[in-house]
Amino acid sequence: MPVDPAKLAKLQQASATKIGGTRRAAKKVVKNVEQDDTKLQAALKKMNAEKFDGVEEANFFREDGKVLHFNRVGVQGSVQDNTFVFTGIAQEKEITQLIPNILPQLGAENLEILRKLAEDIQARGGLNAATATAAASGEDIPNLVEGETFEDDVE
Repeated sequence: MPVDPAKLAKLQQASATKIGGTRRAAKKVVKNVEQDDTKLQAALKKMNAEKFDGVEEANFFREDGKVLHFNRVGVQGSVQDNTFVFTGIAQEKEITQLIPNILPQLGAENLEILRKLAEDIQARGGLNAATATAAASGEDIPNLVEGETFEDDVE
């Protein structure tokens, strides 16, 4: 059956300028956090995961030098399956914000990041010359004794 080109052009033009009609609305997917938690808890129950008490915080060190910090954390795990779950609200922080508290947690790769950070601070002049020379010579800061001043020790 031959197609009339004029009729075909007229149909194409009509479909291009068509206004209205029905359109299906996209279904909005709502994620339920509680549902995810129940699935997670069911999976942990199958593995006989135990809850670890006494964990106050957790820090995960990233390769870019940032730290994923959990202030209040819940830890569950299965040692035989080598699976651990950390639950809580994580904050991404710079390693400099957490330095005094996390020194015992640092591994060899993170100590390298710390060394680079210290070099950057020294290059920017962050440490004054007196502090740098005192630290290099290993001089101790004298203890305060009642009735004495620092000026007495200097002379």
